[in-house]
Amino acid sequence: MLLFPHRFKPPKKENIQEWEVVKYLIENGFKYQHIYKNVELKNGVMCFSGYADYPTNIRDAKEFVEKYIGQAQK
Repeated sequence: MLLFPHRFKPPKKENIQEWEVVKYLIENGFKYQHIYKNVELKNGVMCFSGYADYPTNIRDAKEFVEKYIGQAQK
């Protein structure tokens, strides 16, 4: 059993493809927490801006994991 934040909107039970995306993201450390589009260092301070949208298909999920792997939870 996993605890998800309120922003997690589960796919319909019969939508197997979207459930595969959820499984893939969870296995890679993305538990539907906030993921920031922009992370930069300004004057020695980390600055975060803009939330990334979670993907709904496996192709986009793979790109998402590659792009935001630094923000994954281990």
